[in-house]
Amino acid sequence: MAPDRHVSAGVLPGAGAGSSGAQTRVRLYLAVLVAFHCLALALSLYFSLQSAAEEHEVLARFTARSFFQQVVITRRWNALHGGVYVPVSEKTQPNPYLEDPLRDIVTTDGLKLTKLNPAYMTRLISGVMQSERGVQLHITSLKPIRPENAPDGWERAALESFEKGLKERADVVGVGEASIYRYIAPLLTEASCLKCHAKQGYKLNDIRGGIGVSIPYQPYRESLAQHRRRIYVLHLLFFAFGLGFILILGRLLLQRVRELQESAGRIRRLEGLLPICAACKKIRVAGGDAKDQAAWEPIEVYIQSRTDSQFTHGICPECTRTYYGDLGKA
Repeated sequence: MAPDRHVSAGVLPGAGAGSSGAQTRVRLYLAVLVAFHCLALALSLYFSLQSAAEEHEVLARFTARSFFQQVVITRRWNALHGGVYVPVSEKTQPNPYLEDPLRDIVTTDGLKLTKLNPAYMTRLISGVMQSERGVQLHITSLKPIRPENAPDGWERAALESFEKGLKERADVVGVGEASIYRYIAPLLTEASCLKCHAKQGYKLNDIRGGIGVSIPYQPYRESLAQHRRRIYVLHLLFFAFGLGFILILGRLLLQRVRELQESAGRIRRLEGLLPICAACKKIRVAGGDAKDQAAWEPIEVYIQSRTDSQFTHGICPECTRTYYGDLGKA
C-alpha cells in the first residue's frame, strides 16, 4: 500500500475570521471615507465663510475709499480756484476760521456771498451726505485749526500710524444696526494748500491730517448674512449628497461581501490526497490509525461533516442490473 501521505480535508483555516474581517475592513474604509468627506466639507465651509467675510470687507473698504477720493478731488478743484463763493444762508454762514479779506462780498444787486475753502466745503458736503446717505466725513489733524477737527482716539492712532508709513486704516466699530465702518486716509499738503497752511509749518507733500469716512455697516452685515446662509445651504446639500452616496455604496459593498461570504460558506474546499478504501470507498480521517476500523468513515459522512453538502441516495442503472438483475427492468 502506498505511504500514508495526505493533507487533511475541511474548511480553509481562518475562513470565518477572514469573512468577518472583510466586513470590518469595508466598514472601516467607509468610516474613513465619511470622515474625509466631513473634513473636506468642514474645510471648504471654513474657507468659504472666511472668503465671504473678506469680500464684504473689501467691498466696504472700496466704497469708503471711493468717497474719500471723491472728496479729495473736490477739495483739489476748490483749492485750484482759490475757493468758491456761495450765497449766505441760514445753513451756510461765513467761515470764522477763514482768514481772507475777500471772504465776504456783496454783488451789485445786493446778494451777499461768502467764500468756501476746501475744509468748509467738505463739512457742508458731509452734512448733505449724512442726511441723504448716512455717510459722514470728518476732517481731522494732529494740529487742527478748528477745535471740532481734533481727532478722537481712533483717528489719533491712525494719524500717528500715517507718520510711520501706513497708507490707510479701516475698522468696523459697534454692533448690530449701530455698527459703522470707519475709514481714514492721509491728507497730503499740495501746492494749492500752502497758501493757508504754510504758516502751520507744513511743506509740500507733508501729511497734514486725514479725512475720515464713516458709513453704516449694517447693510454689509445683512448681505454677508445672506451670503453665509447660501454657503451653509450649499454645503449642507453637498454633505447630504455625499453622505447618501457613501451610504449607498457602503450597502452595496457590504451586500457583496455577504454574498461572497455565503458563497464561501457553501463552497468549502477539500484539499490534498484523501486516503480512500479501494473497495468500500470509505475515507480514513486525518491522523487515524489505518488498522482501526473506527478511523474509516463512509464518503458521504466524511463530506457532510466537513462541508455544507447534503446527500440523497439513489441507484444507477448499472448497479440496478448488478444487484437486482431482471427485477431492475420492471
